[in-house]
Amino acid sequence: MPKKALLVLAAVALVAALPAGGQNPALNGEAQLGWVATVVPPEITCAGGLPTGLPFPQCSEGTRHILGRNEVQTWWPFVLAPQVEPLLHGAITFVVNCNFDAQYRGPCWGTFTWDVPGVGQWAGSWTAPVMDLLTYESRISMVGHGTGGEIAGRQMKFDGGSAPYEWFVSGNVRIH
Repeated sequence: MPKKALLVLAAVALVAALPAGGQNPALNGEAQLGWVATVVPPEITCAGGLPTGLPFPQCSEGTRHILGRNEVQTWWPFVLAPQVEPLLHGAITFVVNCNFDAQYRGPCWGTFTWDVPGVGQWAGSWTAPVMDLLTYESRISMVGHGTGGEIAGRQMKFDGGSAPYEWFVSGNVRIH
């Protein structure tokens, strides 16, 4: 291949690797999220036991597995790094599904919408391989896509968790 053609290909590859004009830069920062309220309680199935009808414990003694479905919770970002705060302030609504063992520990998953007043909305899914209702320990990953305003077409990722007996979920946020 002639040198001129190689130079043209190299130039095209270099230009393609550069961010497009006007494209929003990636943002990274810390966030701390906190539970506000349960809007809709979960539909509970108690394998080996019976539902108690109480907020907690939700199942009678002898229960081996607790399945919770379609719970709706509201969360709020209490601490946000200044670089991500304008794109993440506002209420988060989670739809929660969990498979717990008898000690109320297990994986959870669902969807979320994060309404950012005056900006738009993030919508996506989340998973938590660890969720413990007795100690509040958790690990969570969220991936959402933005609609409206400055977040339209962008992606938000949150990875975090809480140590036992911490009320907040703390983690890293990346907006691309």
